[in-house]
Amino acid sequence: MKRISLISAVIFIMVFAGWLFMGNSGEPEETFDSFSSIKVERRAIEEYVTATGIIKPKIGAEVKVGTQVSGIVKKLFVEVGSIVKKGNMLAEIESSGFKAKVDLSVAQKLTAETEKKFAKIELDRYSKLIESGGISQQQLETMQKSYELASARLMQTNAESDYANLQLGYTKISSPIDGVVASVTTQEGETVTASFASPTFVTIIDLNRLEVWAYVDETDIGRIEVGRDVKFSVDTYPGTEFTGRVQAIYPRAEIQNNVVNYVTVINIDKHTEKTLRPEMTASVRIILNKNENFLTVLKNAVKNENGKSFVYIDNGGNIEKKFIETGISDKKYCEVKSGLKSGDKVITSEIKKDN
Repeated sequence: MKRISLISAVIFIMVFAGWLFMGNSGEPEETFDSFSSIKVERRAIEEYVTATGIIKPKIGAEVKVGTQVSGIVKKLFVEVGSIVKKGNMLAEIESSGFKAKVDLSVAQKLTAETEKKFAKIELDRYSKLIESGGISQQQLETMQKSYELASARLMQTNAESDYANLQLGYTKISSPIDGVVASVTTQEGETVTASFASPTFVTIIDLNRLEVWAYVDETDIGRIEVGRDVKFSVDTYPGTEFTGRVQAIYPRAEIQNNVVNYVTVINIDKHTEKTLRPEMTASVRIILNKNENFLTVLKNAVKNENGKSFVYIDNGGNIEKKFIETGISDKKYCEVKSGLKSGDKVITSEIKKDN
């Protein structure tokens, strides 16, 4: 009899312990052997779109300088990497033949001036003689014609002189902008021939007038607006962040490997610490939303249940499950709109007891 009572007592204790473990809901509560937590705090958070970009010269920032006259390159004053100012001499074409043309035009101009001068004297004399009947009307008209032809020849020689001086000026090639010499495609002693497409001597780039072409995916382009703040970096300067703003969005798509992207042009803010160069690859972040005082929680602490977000919090040693409403997020944190308050300890990892 005592044996049966002892067995019954053991069974009762086991059933009662099971009831305590299951709780009123009939489901076992989660227990934790150890866990780590972090306080909910206010901090800055940014929502952004990422894209890959290329550094490009702005319109007019890259100039290919050529020659407008044919001849031998007498002197080359720059090399790749040379810093030049607007008006600095880049190269000089052999000019002796052009100087000779200038001298010839001067002599022709003097001759034409003399011819016009004496034609005017003769015309005035004939005008007086016609009044006294010393010459015929036809003779006066002939002299008038001679004077007008002399005037036309003088105008022609003036134009030829101007052209000869212009051609002589073209033998000295100067920089049209401030910048850095990016390439030199000729050398001293080389003969160049001018044509409708002038040969390029030197390519100059103004490194202070660059922009970023960011290739934004079609799924994100709808959120990009002109004026958005931008942060970007280049592989050449790890750890350095540059800033700028969205200046324009090209309406035409660029399709590569069946991926649709839209070129977003970014105007680079002025900087002096590092030198950017064309064709550098840029990692771009276009800021969509930014706040310096968001209530935030670690993204990896947020879980999902039936489309609702929740976290576990440490409430004085008791583990509680709390549903929350989240907002914008970055790579590490997300905004908490409701459900938590500053100072709450959110569990970031847990280890369940073995059953």
